[in-house]
Amino acid sequence: MEHLHGPNPQHGARPMSQADSAYTTSRSIFPGGPSVRRRQFVTGGAAVLAGIISPSRAESVRVSTAPDPVLDAIEGHRRAFEELGRLLAEQDAAEHELRCAPGDRRPELEAKLAALCEAEGVLGRAEMKASRRLASTVPGSLKGAAAALQYVRMCYEVGDYPLYEEDGYRLLLLSTERAICAAVGLAIPHRDVDSR
Repeated sequence: MEHLHGPNPQHGARPMSQADSAYTTSRSIFPGGPSVRRRQFVTGGAAVLAGIISPSRAESVRVSTAPDPVLDAIEGHRRAFEELGRLLAEQDAAEHELRCAPGDRRPELEAKLAALCEAEGVLGRAEMKASRRLASTVPGSLKGAAAALQYVRMCYEVGDYPLYEEDGYRLLLLSTERAICAAVGLAIPHRDVDSR
């Protein structure tokens, strides 16, 4: 999922890292409105999303003793999302410390913040890869399909941020359609959707 550079309303004029660009939605996507920061959603929503599909809840959406592959994909995204949220909280704390630091400590704190920004790119890409894996995983049951749709819906409701753009939602719909068709005995569609 590609996002364009935009201003960072929380952090003044700090130069944007590669990860910042991955977590910023430009005004061109939402004309006339303020830039929407994916990182604001990540930092605000990770704790709530952690409770959506916990191990005990995951057990309740299984039809058989075999685990549904979509539950692993949900859990993989949740873990990546939480890890990214922790890093962004560390960034915010480091940035606050830098703003309040005396001049002789600034080089050390600037280096710390730069390292945290560099790590954001890696974790951001891992989170996006996990979200794509979730969209492309065909649930093994109707309960698994419901769990995946619930998780994606809650991602939006928690932070008013859609987990996917158009192609991601098309892929999620196709995976869900395949699961439903398999469960009710209909021909399973095999249309190709770019799953990169």
